[in-house]
Amino acid sequence: MGLIRVWLVLIGIVLSSFSISVIAETGSPSFYGKRSVAPSETQSEQPVSTFQRRSIVIAPLELEQDVTGESTVSIEATKTTTVFVKEEKASSLDSSLPLVALSRNEKLLAKKAQYYFERNWNKSTGLTDSVQGYQHVTMWDVASDISAQLSLEGLGLQSEDLTNRKLEILLTTLLNAPLYQGKLPNREYSTKTGKPSGRYSETASNGNGWSALDIGRLLIWLHIIKQEKPSLSPLVNRIASEWSLASAVHKNTLYGTKLGKKSEHYRQEGRLGYLQYAASGFALFGFDVSESYQRTAVKQVSIDGVPFYIDSRNMPFSTPDPYVLTRLELSKGSVWWDQLDTIYTLHKAKETQSKKLWVFAEDAMNQTPWFAYNNLYFYGKSWLSTSAGGKPIEVFQVFSNKVAFGLGVIYNDEYAERLVEKVISHSLYSRSVPTGIYSDKSVNTAYNINTNSMILSSLLYKVRHNTPMLNKDTNLNNKSITMPIDNKDSDE
Repeated sequence: MGLIRVWLVLIGIVLSSFSISVIAETGSPSFYGKRSVAPSETQSEQPVSTFQRRSIVIAPLELEQDVTGESTVSIEATKTTTVFVKEEKASSLDSSLPLVALSRNEKLLAKKAQYYFERNWNKSTGLTDSVQGYQHVTMWDVASDISAQLSLEGLGLQSEDLTNRKLEILLTTLLNAPLYQGKLPNREYSTKTGKPSGRYSETASNGNGWSALDIGRLLIWLHIIKQEKPSLSPLVNRIASEWSLASAVHKNTLYGTKLGKKSEHYRQEGRLGYLQYAASGFALFGFDVSESYQRTAVKQVSIDGVPFYIDSRNMPFSTPDPYVLTRLELSKGSVWWDQLDTIYTLHKAKETQSKKLWVFAEDAMNQTPWFAYNNLYFYGKSWLSTSAGGKPIEVFQVFSNKVAFGLGVIYNDEYAERLVEKVISHSLYSRSVPTGIYSDKSVNTAYNINTNSMILSSLLYKVRHNTPMLNKDTNLNNKSITMPIDNKDSDE
């Protein structure tokens, strides 16, 4: 296989001396938490902008080929000697229930996802590259890494000893990682060194800020490690005590930071779906994030005649991702903000209307703008794909393999079966699971950690009788995590 050339668009800028002013929010919350570092952000300083949880922007990657040199064949025709362990049961699963058997194709799909982590894992740090060929990672990606490692063990693809060793290395890296301003993890780290990367990474600030959304997702999985791996609890507890988690909670909701040339901006972070999901992580570590679950910034819109809740604040990215992750990891909550059933209905109706399968999600791209929010609704338009800055994308991704597979496992009907079959067919000629399909029918070959992790966690969810990873005995019924169902629409 030819060498993959990756051009990093993140340019380190030496920070000249200046006084940092912390800009506190005084009016309505500004959205703070974009997952991308756009090329323009690495050039001249722009005015303070609103942003979603950060992603990593990379150059296009080559289409992955079978590294063995052998011609690829269909999944059905491929032979495997993999044995999926059926005797072991995770601690959050009713031990009286036998594990659900996977189909031949599902097992082979799991092997493809496993290959991503075998190929892109860094033994010195225990971190896995966020995108193949790009050795950087966010805390959101680290959570996906932990999810994948536990799923591999749960599916019998990785031994308990190996999982323990990998997680111990990863946790040690987190414990020793230089923190932004000595408080919380920077938005991005090198998977080779475990050091901050991106803008201002080589300055006294150790980077350009933290994402409360990314950290919140990571806290969910740190809590799950304590549940599943008690021997690793001391490491998790040390991390939680070393990090200033309280710095990311303000006014009982999530706040992030971003460092610019002349000032540090501290603002509310998260929109409907993303905010509630990430806040659950902080709640699991004892923080009061009850404001995150209020309906004061929510309004109802209509998507193809179906009522749908959106966030009324700026940059209200609305993808299925946080809802799918909530179902796979936490629970099927009796909460007003859980819209997964509605999202599933919308996608089924979209297929009927368009005569083809559509599954929207946030995903890395192998072409500009390198990362996309494929929104169910965004600033008055439904089914709109945008960059992290909110600009519409002309050739966009219409089918996300990770979310399609998640939905296909969570639900049980003919449509769900076709979603699973489509993901399997999309993966026939790749060693790892590709990201998705574009509107021009080309393949999105930005092989990435989040896609392959969700494939594995979805399979484990199925094997465990649609049981989320969080222990069923964990209290998620307090006001800091959930709010009761309310039939009153809120348009304030």
